[in-house]
Amino acid sequence: MESNLSPKFAQKVFEGEGGSYYSWSSTEFELLKEAKVGGGRLVLQPRGFGPPHYADCNKIGYVLQGTCGIVGMVFPKASEEVVLKLKKGDTIPVPSGVV
Repeated sequence: MESNLSPKFAQKVFEGEGGSYYSWSSTEFELLKEAKVGGGRLVLQPRGFGPPHYADCNKIGYVLQGTCGIVGMVFPKASEEVVLKLKKGDTIPVPSGVV
């Protein structure tokens, strides 16, 4: 099967005052389906808030810009939230099962 490697634009899932979320879904792009992966882009405005969500697969977050970001994560079987300060260039591994 021949793969189409041309750039693909993400589908806008949500846009509001605090930011927006875009997705490259394996249901929309055959190459992603074959590789069993997907992608997303979360854009937060200053003082924007990303609502908590459950990670049903391993993910990696990468901070493209900004200096004063904060992320909170709750790991399975943990009694306390982990809070991290983020800046441009930081990478955040998010294991499956994390909120």
